[in-house]
Amino acid sequence: MERIDAINVLNDVSGAVHLLEGPNRIREFLRQVLRFQPVPLHSIARSTSLTVPVASALRRELEKRKLVARKGGIVLTEYGNSLLASVGVTKTQIPRLQSGYPFPSWLNPVVEKLDALLSSRPTPDFSLDQSHAETPTIAMRVAYLYEHDGMEGKELLFLGDDDLTSLATIIFAKEFGLQLGTVAVVDVDKRILAFIAESCNYLGCDIDTFCLDLREGIPADLANTFDVFVTDPPYTLDGLSLFTARGIEALKPGVGKQCFLSYGSKSPSDSVKVYSSIVSMGLAIQEVIPQFNRYVGAQMYAGVSNMIRCITSENTVAKIPEDLYKLYTRSRNDPD
Repeated sequence: MERIDAINVLNDVSGAVHLLEGPNRIREFLRQVLRFQPVPLHSIARSTSLTVPVASALRRELEKRKLVARKGGIVLTEYGNSLLASVGVTKTQIPRLQSGYPFPSWLNPVVEKLDALLSSRPTPDFSLDQSHAETPTIAMRVAYLYEHDGMEGKELLFLGDDDLTSLATIIFAKEFGLQLGTVAVVDVDKRILAFIAESCNYLGCDIDTFCLDLREGIPADLANTFDVFVTDPPYTLDGLSLFTARGIEALKPGVGKQCFLSYGSKSPSDSVKVYSSIVSMGLAIQEVIPQFNRYVGAQMYAGVSNMIRCITSENTVAKIPEDLYKLYTRSRNDPD
C-alpha cells in the first residue's frame, strides 16, 4: 500500500465515525493494537483517551474495512498491518512506559477501610453526572493531596462529593496521625450529605455539610474561607467552569491556594476550551496526570479522568458561565 493511500483510509475512517480527534487518533488506535494485541475494548479506549461508545463505533468501522478483527480482543488483519507499515509504524518489543503515580502498598489499609465504609454508599445519580471512583483512586487522591501539602492544617472544601473523598481524607488522617483543619462538603444531593453525616458518627469526626445548588451561589460564610478545594465536576464545560469558579470564591485571598480538579479527556478543540477556562480565571496549572482517576463501571471517558492541580495567582478571579441551565450531560442531550 502506498503512503498516500493509507493516509486517505485514515481520513475516511475518521470522517465515517465523525471523530473529533481526527485521523491521528485512528492511527494511534491501530498502533496500540499492533503493539499489544489482542487488546480488550475498554483497555484501548483508556489508552487512546476515547469514550467506550466511541471506541466501539471505531472498532466496528475498522472491522467493516477489514483493518481489524476480534480474536480474544482486537487484532490487526494483514491489511491493517500493511496500512500501518505504509505510514512507518512497525511491530516492536518495546514495553509500555509506566506513567503517573503507581499505587503504593502502604495505602492498602486506607483502601480496606474505605471498602468497608463505602459498601453502602448511595447509588450514582446519572442526571447529576455522578460516577463513583474506585476506592484505590479515592485513596490515591487523598495521598496526592498530602504529597502536595493540601491537607495538614488546611481548611478543605469538597465541591460535590459523591466519591466521598472527604471521608477518605478523614480515614487517611486517622491512619497516619495527621491534623486537619476544617473539612466541608457542598453537594446538591441530600443522600450524599446524609451518608457523610452518618459516617462521621461512626468515625467520630466532624465534616461540615451544605446542601447547595452551585448555580445559586455560595453563602457568605463560605466565601474567602478555605485553603484548598477539591472537585470532580459535571462533564460539561459549563459544569467545569461553574464548579471551578465557586471554588475560587470559597478560597482565601492570596497567591498559592490550591485546586485539585478531576476531569475527563476531551477532543483537542474541547481541551483548548477546558484549559482556557481554567487559565482565564487566573489559575496556574501545576500538573496534569492523565488517567489518574478510575471509575466503577463508567462509560464516559472510558471510565477514567485526569487529575489537574492548580494554584491561585495574583490575577485569580471567578468567572461564572452565562448558561447555567444545561449544566449536566443529560440536560445537554434533552430537547428544549
